Amino acid sequence: MTKIYIDNSKFMEYIDELATQITEMNYGEKTYRELKSDLDNDIRMIFTDEAQDFYNEMYDEYEGLTNNLLGVYSNNEKNN
Repeated sequence: MTKIYIDNSKFMEYIDELATQITEMNYGEKTYRELKSDLDNDIRMIFTDEAQDFYNEMYDEYEGLTNNLLGVYSNNEKNN
């Protein structure tokens, strides 16, 4: 199978979007929690611990599937 090259940043963005969507579908309202900065009182949303673990697993799974089934590789693999 001929491998298809994709820029690493685009590849990561694609895999991130897939993993984020499936995490949000799986965890619903329990996907995010607020994180407040003590320095500037800025509040941002981050994954809950459980959602983060699930996201990490899904990211790895989607990355492997994309590499293996579609023959895609990124900058990180280009030199190997």
